[in-house]
Order: sequence, then C-alpha cells, then structure tokens
Amino acid sequence: MKKVFSVLLWVAALIVCLVLANRFFMRPDSDLKYEAFFKEDEKTQPFDVFLMGTSHVFDGVYPMQLYRDYGIVSYNLANSSEVIELTEWTLKLAMQYHTPKMVVLDVYYVDRSLADEWTYTYRHLFLDAMPLNLLKIRSVVETMPMSYWDEFLVPFTLYHGRWEEMIEGTTELTMNSVPCMKGAEMRLDRVPALEYERTTEMNTENMPGKDAIRRIAALCKEKGIELVLTAIPSAATHKEQMNMNSCQLLADELGVPFVNMFDVPDLVDFSTDLYDGVSHLNPDGAVKVTAYLGAWLHENCSLPDRRGDPAYADWDETLREYEQYYQDNWASRSLIKE
Repeated sequence: MKKVFSVLLWVAALIVCLVLANRFFMRPDSDLKYEAFFKEDEKTQPFDVFLMGTSHVFDGVYPMQLYRDYGIVSYNLANSSEVIELTEWTLKLAMQYHTPKMVVLDVYYVDRSLADEWTYTYRHLFLDAMPLNLLKIRSVVETMPMSYWDEFLVPFTLYHGRWEEMIEGTTELTMNSVPCMKGAEMRLDRVPALEYERTTEMNTENMPGKDAIRRIAALCKEKGIELVLTAIPSAATHKEQMNMNSCQLLADELGVPFVNMFDVPDLVDFSTDLYDGVSHLNPDGAVKVTAYLGAWLHENCSLPDRRGDPAYADWDETLREYEQYYQDNWASRSLIKE
C-alpha cells in the first residue's frame, strides 16, 4: 500500500508541476484577451451579447463603447482568422460560462473551412485561455489533425522554450488587447486601402461556413438565443464581397437579421479608417462601426440597459479605464473627435 500511495503521490505531484509549468510558460496573449470573460460570474454579471467571428470583429467592435452609449453588456469573442466552423466551437465552449441573449456573428470567412492550415497558430488565442475539460478536448480532436493535439491540450509542449524572452522581457504579443477592452483589440496605424470597389453580386454556391451558420442557428434556437449575422466593412475583394452578400439569402432561410454594413453609404472612410490597407479597421473605423451596430441593436432588439445597475458598477470603472486607454493610445492621432 505504501508503494501504491507513493506512486499515486508522485503522479499527482507530476500533474501539478505540469499544470503550473503550463500556466507559467504560456504566452500572455490569450489571458489578456479573455481575462475579463472568465472573471465575471454569469449569475451576477451575465454577458447579454457575444460578438463573434474573425479579426474584423476583433478589431472593429468595441464592447465598452456599446456599454457607454446603450448600456449593452457584451464580450468580443472574435479571434484572428477564425473560420465559422471554429466559431461554432468557440460558442459551445464559451456557453459553459455564460449564456448570452444574443450572438452577433461575422460572415467574412463563410467560404473558408477547417482544412485551412494557416489558421492553426491563431487558434491558440482562444483555446489557451480555455480551461481543460472534456468539451475542449472534443473541440481539439474534432477540428485538428492529431499532430496538433499536444500543443493545444498541453501548451507547455509548445511554449517550454520561452526562458530567454521571459527573462529578458522581450515577449512579443500577437495582438493588442487589454482587459478593459472586453476582448476587443486596437490596431494603431492608418493605411489607405490598396483597392476597393463595392459590388452587390452574390455567390450562391454552398460553402463550409454556411453549413456551420445553420448549425449555430439551430444551437441558438435551442438555447433561446437571438442570432444576428453581420458583415464588417473592409477593403474586401469582389469575390469576398460576393460570398458575404450571399449570406442575405441564408439569413432569409433561417429567419434571422443580416446587418451588412457594406451597404451603409460612407460608414467608414477607406482612406483613413484602416490599419493595414486591406481589411482591418483602426480605432477611427471601429468607433464608427461600433456606433452603427449599437444603434441598430438599440432600435431593433430588446437588450437591457445595464447602466446604473448596481451589479455592473465595476463596468463604470472599466469604462473610465477604456476611455483613458483610448486617449493614451489613439485619440491624439485620430482625425475625428468624439
């Protein structure tokens, strides 16, 4: 019995050491983006809206602005290069902690599939922060080749060589998000669009993302969650616009709204409101898009105004932190004044 107990104790100690090493060596990106999500209790501070999709939402919709203007309590769960089949899993995993009243879903990657290998590295942004559980294991096993399982289920295997950058303090973040942004990111640059011409044509072919949207719609219906599809303005190609435009037909099929902001004249200025000249909004563009989306949600949906609610008193402090962060990082460089 003593030998058995010793072995069990050794195994337990090894597991504890691996867990601690896992947390110690992991890059901070994921925790910075999702710290506030896991910190808040669904019973006392539920999130009413999940903002989901690609980096277009990550960079383009600011939850604290929605709270400031309309009292909408939301979290930006969007991740860089996240195909909609992955967003489906992000929603399932996030709903273990909060069940929202509404999901606002970006359709930019409606044509992409899980087979796009270049997206693997970006998947760490959400999954690293997600505690290990059976659903997380399922999500990794069902969406990635076996050769990737170890780095997503035990990130220590990927990050264990970070001694030098940790000691020297040279860690480079893959995104620019802090807890007061509630999952959103500010990309701090201004580059004019390389090329852009609006088209309203549609690609009516079925695409991997459309089937995923159908499954997300079914899940939302089952859980009593409203679903809103959206397209965030960008200097998208003709083909990309056609793919997104066709989601109007899908929205009609599903009986859900589609807020296609490409159809809003002069919503953003592609000569000043982009970060990289192709697809990502800088804070000027994000402020405009967030204002439009907030007004649309306020006018068309029955979301509670949480301002003044004692349960959300700390959101007022976070709002002050957000406004100071915006002022320090961008306002002095902005061409528009709020």
